[in-house]
Amino acid sequence: MFSRRDLGKLSLGVLSIPVAAAKKIDSAVHGVQFGLQSYVFSGIGLPQDGIVDVVVKSMVDSRLGECDLYAPLVEPAQFWDRIRAGGPAGPAATVPPEVAAARAQARDELAKWRMTVSLDYFRAIRKKFDAAGIEIYGLSGFPGSTEEELSRTFEIAEVLGARLVTLNVTLSAAKLVAPLAEKRSFLVGIQGRPDMSAANPDAIAKPENFEEAVSLSKSYWMSFDIGDATGGGYDSLTFVEAHHDRIALLYLKDRRKDRLSVPWGEGDTPIKDILRLIGDRKYPIRCYIDCDYKTANRPADIKRSFEYAKAALG
Repeated sequence: MFSRRDLGKLSLGVLSIPVAAAKKIDSAVHGVQFGLQSYVFSGIGLPQDGIVDVVVKSMVDSRLGECDLYAPLVEPAQFWDRIRAGGPAGPAATVPPEVAAARAQARDELAKWRMTVSLDYFRAIRKKFDAAGIEIYGLSGFPGSTEEELSRTFEIAEVLGARLVTLNVTLSAAKLVAPLAEKRSFLVGIQGRPDMSAANPDAIAKPENFEEAVSLSKSYWMSFDIGDATGGGYDSLTFVEAHHDRIALLYLKDRRKDRLSVPWGEGDTPIKDILRLIGDRKYPIRCYIDCDYKTANRPADIKRSFEYAKAALG
């Protein structure tokens, strides 16, 4: 895991990037546009403060010119440190009542911050990426299940320069959000949780659920995770081929069929075959590097994954 000293080392060099916008880094390979799902920098032991500089430095070093900005990375440490305190914070985690109460209070305070913080805060973040030649193409990780939340999410996305907002919602929420999304000139990526054995009828989990979701609005497309899908029992290659005309963005990670995430090339996800399909058929699908296995050096993982992708395309 990273220490605060490691963070300083990783950030070194970002400060020397000029304030004026740099020429955009070209990370297309044989017609396939690559980028980074910045979620890869969450949950790996890095301090929240300064994490944006680490993301930018890693992308410059790897020559990745686009990203999906995972919103919690740019939100204040004072909230996320409290939300993560006391052990695992996932939906299935069991924690003492006092820990749960403290986390709930921190989440409430974070929600108020999201709704009231000046948009200049996000303009400053965009300047960091612009100065490094990186486009924030997508925004994910912000709430979007109510009209108020969704409107604020779109306002922030517009300031950041994003063109795609990814939402991880249920079918019922997607139905409510559809008319609100159509008022904005954004693509909305429906992420879902691909799982062929899912029993919840409201979950966007099986192929037919994704099909139903994107049929709700012309603004709806898919932000699809091929690693999650492989772990959930999908034939990811067949899914991409069948739904290429409604996929805006693929998150590329490698997972085994038992759901364990591993370095690219060690799992069951057909990353090479999918990339070759997209390249050969010239599908206009963006392919963003993702990896969520334990690591001691995430920037090296990203660089290695991009090299793997480039080799797959020849």
